[in-house]
Amino acid sequence: MEMKSHPHPERPDRLRAIAASLSTAGIFPGRCIPVSAREIMKEELEMVHSLEHIEAVESTSTMLSSYFTSDTYANEHSACAARLAAGLCADLSSTIMAGDAKNGFALVRPPGHHAGVKDVMGFCLHNNAAVAALAAQRANAKKVLILDWDVHHGNGTQEIFEANKSVLYISMHRHEGGRFYPGTGAAVEVGSMGAEGYCVNIPWKCGGVGDNDYIFAFQHIVLPIALEFAPDFTIISAGFDAARGDPLGCCDVTPSGFARMTHLLSALSDGKLLVILEGGWEYFHIPFISQVQPSVNIIFGYSSDKGITRNGHSLIVLLGETPECEPDVVLPTKAGLRTVMEVLQIQMKYWPKLEAHLTRLQSQWPSVSFESHSESVLLIASLIGLFSVHWHL
Repeated sequence: MEMKSHPHPERPDRLRAIAASLSTAGIFPGRCIPVSAREIMKEELEMVHSLEHIEAVESTSTMLSSYFTSDTYANEHSACAARLAAGLCADLSSTIMAGDAKNGFALVRPPGHHAGVKDVMGFCLHNNAAVAALAAQRANAKKVLILDWDVHHGNGTQEIFEANKSVLYISMHRHEGGRFYPGTGAAVEVGSMGAEGYCVNIPWKCGGVGDNDYIFAFQHIVLPIALEFAPDFTIISAGFDAARGDPLGCCDVTPSGFARMTHLLSALSDGKLLVILEGGWEYFHIPFISQVQPSVNIIFGYSSDKGITRNGHSLIVLLGETPECEPDVVLPTKAGLRTVMEVLQIQMKYWPKLEAHLTRLQSQWPSVSFESHSESVLLIASLIGLFSVHWHL
């Protein structure tokens, strides 16, 4: 097969880079127990996808190369890879729920959160997070939280669970008024058919969003809702394309940011947490697990002297290490503040406790004026009296 000069970003090199990073950091093998993958059964997939969807993916097994969409390809091995990815995620869920593992990280490809009931798109064939959520419920988890921090909205996951009150889906993603792929995930998309409020979209208005905006959204939206929902099992759809340096996401989340978000989520569900790899395309420049090597740091969100990637940072947290302490008062960017306040105004209809957060923010920032200064914005605000801060975008 001819190797293209510009290979597709969703390729086996992603997993090789992360595995090498974890090995360099002494995390895997070593501090992690491997779980053998098995192919998901058709009956399990039918709980998530339509028969037409499943058959369309399977049909690629006889093709040397094919495309579902202009950016989503398959070859004769893709269907098997997708079955293995989904099967591993299902088994990790049931293993954690059974108490045989405290938590898990699914280092799988292809990713899944764009795969809907019947659509294959966005590099995704089967929806791994949805399969994992239903596997957890079969293992007696009554309520499951899926937190999706991939820079792209998980339209497939939202579609699958939009009328399901037992699965709370929260997504933090670039949206830009629907101009950023896939165009879905506006704040007003809250769920349907009696499950309004069980879909929470935090749609960023621009690129360049970083740690402070994400943590600010966690403090005022994600954690208050999650704590009230009280999930029995938590899944992170962990795309690392919101990381600093990613060529597709163009955002600014650092390994430490991913680590802190993982740490905050690990306090839910008695620690029953499954992290599933979604996007993240700059694999040779990412920090992972507590920052396990540039690509692994983002997934795990932790940094270390051993070169952990973003993926690695999150993994370090899963292994029981605590990220560096951050100040309680987190100052968001102008765009981040506006997004959080807009989401609070919409979601407080379904989660009344959010009204106190909105009221507090409105009192802290009763009037805000911004002056653009190339890469920074001057915010005049009141927290405890009036003061001015430079917000770096």
